[in-house]
Amino acid sequence: MKNVNMKNDQALKRLRVLLIGGIIGIGGIIGFLLSCDRPTFSSSADWIHISTQDGSIISPGISPQQTASLILDVDRDGLLDFIIGSRKKGSSVLWYQRHSQGWTQYVIEAQTLPIEAGGAWTDIDGDGDLDVVFGADYQDNKIWWWENPYPQYDTSVPWTRREIKNSGANKHHDQVFGDFDGDGQKELVFWNQNAQKLFIADIPEEPKDPQAWHYEEIFSSDSQSEGLIAFDIDGDGQEDIIGGGYWFKHIEGTEFAAYVIDATQNFARVMVGQLKVGGWPEIVFVPGDAVGPLMWYEWTGQSWEGHELLEHVDHGHSLEIADFDNDKALDIFCGEMRLNGDNKDAKMWIFWGDGEGHFRKEVITEGYGVHEAKVGDLDGDGDLDILGKPYNWDTPRLDIWLNTTAERTSPSATQWERHVIDAEKPWQSVFITAADMDNDGHKDILTGAWWYQNSGEISNTWVRNMFGAPLYNMALVYDFDDDGDMDVLGTQGKGSTSNSNFVWARNEGDGVFSIFENISKSDGDFLQGVAAAHFQQEGPLDIALSWHKAGKGIQMLSVPDSPSETTWPWRRISSNSQDECLSAGDIDGDGLIDLLLGTKWLHNTGRSWDIYQISENNDEAPDRNRLADINGDGKLDAVVGFEAISQLGKVVWYEQGDAVISTWTEHIVAWVLGPMSLDVADMDDDGDLDLVVGEHNLKEPSKAKLYLFENADGKGQNWQTHIIFIGDEHHDGSQVVDIDDDGDLDIISIGWGHGRVLLYENKARVK
Repeated sequence: MKNVNMKNDQALKRLRVLLIGGIIGIGGIIGFLLSCDRPTFSSSADWIHISTQDGSIISPGISPQQTASLILDVDRDGLLDFIIGSRKKGSSVLWYQRHSQGWTQYVIEAQTLPIEAGGAWTDIDGDGDLDVVFGADYQDNKIWWWENPYPQYDTSVPWTRREIKNSGANKHHDQVFGDFDGDGQKELVFWNQNAQKLFIADIPEEPKDPQAWHYEEIFSSDSQSEGLIAFDIDGDGQEDIIGGGYWFKHIEGTEFAAYVIDATQNFARVMVGQLKVGGWPEIVFVPGDAVGPLMWYEWTGQSWEGHELLEHVDHGHSLEIADFDNDKALDIFCGEMRLNGDNKDAKMWIFWGDGEGHFRKEVITEGYGVHEAKVGDLDGDGDLDILGKPYNWDTPRLDIWLNTTAERTSPSATQWERHVIDAEKPWQSVFITAADMDNDGHKDILTGAWWYQNSGEISNTWVRNMFGAPLYNMALVYDFDDDGDMDVLGTQGKGSTSNSNFVWARNEGDGVFSIFENISKSDGDFLQGVAAAHFQQEGPLDIALSWHKAGKGIQMLSVPDSPSETTWPWRRISSNSQDECLSAGDIDGDGLIDLLLGTKWLHNTGRSWDIYQISENNDEAPDRNRLADINGDGKLDAVVGFEAISQLGKVVWYEQGDAVISTWTEHIVAWVLGPMSLDVADMDDDGDLDLVVGEHNLKEPSKAKLYLFENADGKGQNWQTHIIFIGDEHHDGSQVVDIDDDGDLDIISIGWGHGRVLLYENKARVK
């Protein structure tokens, strides 16, 4: 048997550090061994191979037939775990929890069930964690779902199994979740092979009741079909269904139109992705349970044109489209089975794409039989790895190929340099921003009662200067008097001290300020959100305010024409508030600036402010938010980090659909500890928007992370995780600015549990 292409000893040392201490599993610690050879050919990515065969991974039970695998974040810790399904013998569903020492194995289903290939996941019961679905094979007519018991996990206690389908025909190869009818709720779509039909099922209000589940036929055929994926094929903003050689578009109710891609691909694996820039996405098919060609198809405007990548693939039951080398162009992965031990030269390939429809074929391994291999960032280093399992060759067995591309190509921690601008400012501050306060051409840093002078060299001392008493809590920087330099608005309270007395500092042009208190006292404790805009056409500059204390609504300060001489009045524009961050933008495209509150938004009609819900979930508290076009469709989406002090909270973006006043589609980016520092910017200069998130981990600040979530596909569907720094707690910080004017974006931040003012210098470019 030929071994996998491997990297050099440096990569081996890296993996030993990554998984130091062994792999923790049931019954104790299993020693960590490596099976790695030197490279035998060049590669666009380098790989490290680990396996159950060398003790690196715990064996997945005793089953001779491993039928399914999934990669997902089971325990909401921001790291990808994986699930293995099997039949014939032993526990039929296991999950592997990822942590810094490797993987811990848990039982999901202890009984031996006839698990078929496929599987899917979503939050079925609405409790914030991901539940899992598998269907039965030819022996049974059931589809099951398992309720995720987060956070109560026990290695030997199975999850609760519930039924979705327990009638009709047998065999259910492939399932997928998506919002296919545009109602803002996910549906389950599945093939029922022995019925020769495709079905759709809404998730009922009481999903734990098997009688509440109902499924409807949306397609029938004269033969069995397989392969399923959800993707927006025609670019109308709504997910479509692809599988069985067709793509299916929702018409109304449970009616779908079936469009032929290639009817001969009815029993094939399928994947979809933007292999060529522009136009509709491309579709890839390969026979999973037969011998045949690997093909990709592009839409010409009239029909689907097929292109052969490989003439002969023997049971290519593993297919993925992903960017393995972080070059922004999608690649194609395909792997062959060794069914019943045959096909001893079984191969795994990657077809390296250039984004223009050209591919370079490379054999990654020979001799390993894989079935339902999956792709995901299994070691959390920012690139995509391969989870391999056989069907019945050499079972029970697992193989993982760890990709080390991120070491060479990603905006990783080695690209950033941390600077402590102030080791201990005198008191807590709520906001941080940057602006040129002394008109020397360099952006300075502002937080609390101070501005820190940027000399033009980051490594030099940053001199701390006060704006002037009693401006103790800076909230907004703006040229209020329109004289060409930046002024400052703040309150007279320090940190979280309750104080709604405003003050502003007029910049005299060189960073020397005159303090004015001619602002009406407002009604609140300490600010959490501020947004300035001309909310009325031809109107004055207004400043929207959100206070920490509930019940204060959204208030508005108006800046008079003579801000130094006239009192600034305030008014309450809405009793609705989520008491946190505010973002201003024209959400509905009517020319008036609206306000995002978190999971709600205020529609500016020009006469009133009407409240609308983005999310129907009222049990979660949004904290930081930003308005940004995440998927590049020209509409403003909402990016939200939820309140979760020292515990896991989600970072999401809500996709604005055609009906802006209806609920928006939620996309989870990650679960991190306290995502209460957030900003959005194009961090890698690739034309799309990425996310920067800092953890508010007061319990263990030495473990708090600063993340960059890279929008890998430009559509907000594929996020690559990069850790910029570990060891600083963040609160209302992690703001993006090019502080050194070198053309890349740096990050400034503050925390709540420490007094530091921090700068993370992006070293991607040198001045």
